[in-house]
Amino acid sequence: MKQAIAMVVAVAIAALGFAALGGHLWAQEILSVKVEPSGLVRVMRGNVPLAAIELNAHGPQWKHAPQESATAEMVRPAEGDDRRVVGTLPVPNTDGGAVKFSEVVVLAGQGLRLEYDVAVARGMKLNGLQVSILLPADLYADKEVLISHPDAEPQGATLPKEQRGEEFYVWGGEGQRVDVAKGTKDALTLELLAPADILIYDLRRWERPEFEIRFPAIHEDQGYDVSEDDLFHLDLTATFAGQLKLVGP
Repeated sequence: MKQAIAMVVAVAIAALGFAALGGHLWAQEILSVKVEPSGLVRVMRGNVPLAAIELNAHGPQWKHAPQESATAEMVRPAEGDDRRVVGTLPVPNTDGGAVKFSEVVVLAGQGLRLEYDVAVARGMKLNGLQVSILLPADLYADKEVLISHPDAEPQGATLPKEQRGEEFYVWGGEGQRVDVAKGTKDALTLELLAPADILIYDLRRWERPEFEIRFPAIHEDQGYDVSEDDLFHLDLTATFAGQLKLVGP
């Protein structure tokens, strides 16, 4: 399963506004957004993590390359409501191969817009290349997820309350909208401009206390050969319940 090489994924992560949320005071809370030196984006309510957004990859044998392992730098002063990061993400099992990326993070009204331009340093084989939304298991366990597609009936899933042995797969298929924990202060909606592949995993199987909602550009068990001519563009917008504020460098 893979998306086209020159791919645009536009994702809107949206919680309903104050009025639509029935006037709850938490709809007016300030949520902090921090872009870490690697380009990983974290969203917090006070000291409580709500989500992390990352570009990441998998080398052969599904060896993971998290964005935290990237070498990156801010390429212009951190001022106003935008950040621009360029970096290199080394990929295991590729004999020194790496993903090169440029990332822009901009506050846009009530939302957060992220754009990724991605290439590879040289030809190599990848099992995966994706943008992931990581949700803390202690906050979202046992919450309902609804996946909608314009040409099909909505499908539901529950994020498991407890880890189920070796099992990690929660849901997979095509969708355009994902609603998580609807009607709560932690509700969020993921909405794509067009239907695309979506995967939901329970990462507690690997001792990571998170759920992952993954939007893959590449997802190939046998590996997918990429070259320096292959370019990827991934574009997403995130809007949560509450006002977003960029903090830190």
